[in-house]
Amino acid sequence: MKEFIFKAYSDDGSVIEDSVQAESQREAAAEIFARELHLIHLEEKKEPASLFSWSRPFSSRQKLALFAEEWASLLDAGLTMTDSISLLEKQMNKKERALLSSIRKTISTGHGVGESFERARCFPPFFLSLLSVGELSGTLPEELHRLSRYYLKEDHFIKSIEGALAYPLFVTFFALCLFIVILTFILPSFALLFDSLSIPFPPAASLALSLGLWLKDYGLYLAGALLFSITGAILFFYSKQGREMGHSLLYRSRFYRRLLLVRFCAALSALLESGRTLSESLRDSRDVLGNRNAQRALSFVADHLERGEDFPDVLERSGFSLPLVHHLCRVGMESGELPRFLRQAEEILTHETERKIRRFRAILEPSLLLFTGAVTALMVFSVMLPVFQAAGAHMG
Repeated sequence: MKEFIFKAYSDDGSVIEDSVQAESQREAAAEIFARELHLIHLEEKKEPASLFSWSRPFSSRQKLALFAEEWASLLDAGLTMTDSISLLEKQMNKKERALLSSIRKTISTGHGVGESFERARCFPPFFLSLLSVGELSGTLPEELHRLSRYYLKEDHFIKSIEGALAYPLFVTFFALCLFIVILTFILPSFALLFDSLSIPFPPAASLALSLGLWLKDYGLYLAGALLFSITGAILFFYSKQGREMGHSLLYRSRFYRRLLLVRFCAALSALLESGRTLSESLRDSRDVLGNRNAQRALSFVADHLERGEDFPDVLERSGFSLPLVHHLCRVGMESGELPRFLRQAEEILTHETERKIRRFRAILEPSLLLFTGAVTALMVFSVMLPVFQAAGAHMG
């Protein structure tokens, strides 16, 4: 299934920019015509050319948040669009300066702000969506402030998860390195000592010694095979089939879906507050998720919503939602304050996710330390105990 982006207009003259999934361009066009839209432009959505996203300008959430906040402040101060971008250019690195210069020149030739940024192909869909809303409604500084808050909040959330997992991963890596050193260097030295003193090597130590000698002889081959396998797996998951498989595997995880729901609630509430309709906001927030299965679920919700069905019920039927989100969406729809209840759902899910991560870390860290200490102690005592016994027998 391919994804196509299109621009079309309806019978009332309104222009619609959206995406549709189909097997071919002809099927995509047929589906657009079935929605009673008149097609203007249709093309297959291109994947990013570089495997390394950090090599692109404005690749981090923190950079996007800072850029949006500074730009909003300059616009609030009364500077024109091109003058404010020109000032921002001077603070950027070489790639970002060149990108902003190109955007400024495009705006100067009479193109819209949203269109100029979209042509750069370096900014995420959510950023472009709110930028277009701000341009059309005349509230660009407010939308830029909203973007800054969104990206700062998401950056803080992602970094809290990374920070929580960093220490357990470091302990695991350190323990693995320690075991390899013990097996390949320390145990063989003790084996030579035991052999010279005619002391029998303990069974546990003999097994560990055999493993260490095998690693010493074939460790490079094993490391090469692992490196080759990891490289092959990375290249496979960057292919189209691999991405589909990776998205499906991740989507089955309830924890991962919770992370996606945090992003979904934050993006949908921001889009609704900017004045977008619920159907438009659902389609725009779909690109924020970055998971094909979740995007299909939101497409399902948006399609059924356009048929007049109830949003909370359709969201629950899609399999993407959780009971908490369904309940708060129901209350938000009935009270007419859906954005506020979506923000509440985001905060609850964020706190719950962080609490689960802290609990997981609180259990994992001492478990790893105890396991590392126990295995190290077992090896030390299995080697040293025969030495003490032999010394005691000799003194006796």
